[in-house]
Amino acid sequence: MGKKISKVRIGVVLIGLPLVFVIVSIITKDWRYLTWSIPPALMSCWTALVVLRKQEES
Repeated sequence: MGKKISKVRIGVVLIGLPLVFVIVSIITKDWRYLTWSIPPALMSCWTALVVLRKQEES
């Protein structure tokens, strides 16, 4: 159960966070919001995937 929740959280961060910033960028017509949201989302997802893989190995 915990692993499934972790995968859902990763999906929310990977898709949801940039999606929010896409909406903000479309509304404000300032694409820097989207540009600055992608690296943190990718870094947090990478970290979460590494932790999840280590949990699955154990």
